[in-house]
Amino acid sequence: MPVDPVCGIEMDESLALVHEHKGKKYYFCCNGCRKIFIKKPKKYKNKS
Repeated sequence: MPVDPVCGIEMDESLALVHEHKGKKYYFCCNGCRKIFIKKPKKYKNKS
């Protein structure tokens, strides 16, 4: 199961929001976490 790199919540892939960054897919629990990641992807991209 994917883990939101911003808040650390584990979620069902079919329910997650997806954002692709440099060829890798990242999964988010909500649009708020997705927006935080988009602003500073370097801070979170290694946490997934």
